[in-house]
Amino acid sequence: MLAELVSPFDAILARVWLIGPGDRCSACAMREECPSRVRCLHLEASAGLSTRLDGPFQRFPLGARAMGGVVRDRAPFVARENLASLGLAEAAWLLAHQARSFAAVPIPGAREARGALALFSRRALSDEDVRGLAAIAGLLSLALAEERRPLRDVERQAIERALALTGGRVSGPHGAARILGLKPTTLHSRMLKLGVRRVSPPRTPS
Repeated sequence: MLAELVSPFDAILARVWLIGPGDRCSACAMREECPSRVRCLHLEASAGLSTRLDGPFQRFPLGARAMGGVVRDRAPFVARENLASLGLAEAAWLLAHQARSFAAVPIPGAREARGALALFSRRALSDEDVRGLAAIAGLLSLALAEERRPLRDVERQAIERALALTGGRVSGPHGAARILGLKPTTLHSRMLKLGVRRVSPPRTPS
């Protein structure tokens, strides 16, 4: 499901981290950057070039580097140059896969961010792309809050709700795509994938 959600962003690698207990502090590759060693980010999902959940970035200190800062500050982060300086991937890996940008957005929670959604892309991600990622992070948060509901159902409900608010309008300044932070073409694609029918606007009495 993660791969489908991030496919419009030309993702090379997309990952989801969630806050969990500091359970591997003695062996963590970034333990010297961890301020408390009580809680950290746990790698929970990976899509794209790798679906593995091990490796040097399986745990991430809260507040460390760009990734940890996204969760601490509850604010998106995007980089379109000097990706190797972020300390989130090896320079050779970035070069080999022609990574042009990186973006991370917090997965919202009631009092603090639950974690972060992040990806490397083959193109320069726009501000609109970052808003789209934030919308996906919101869907992930809803799915986490209602663990028994599949993410597919949560996404369908969010789209249907936005279409109802806009009278079935998808694009434009008052369209559902704008509400959801998605490109109209992306929203159309997700509607087809999820079987969401476009709501007809109410008729004006003659």
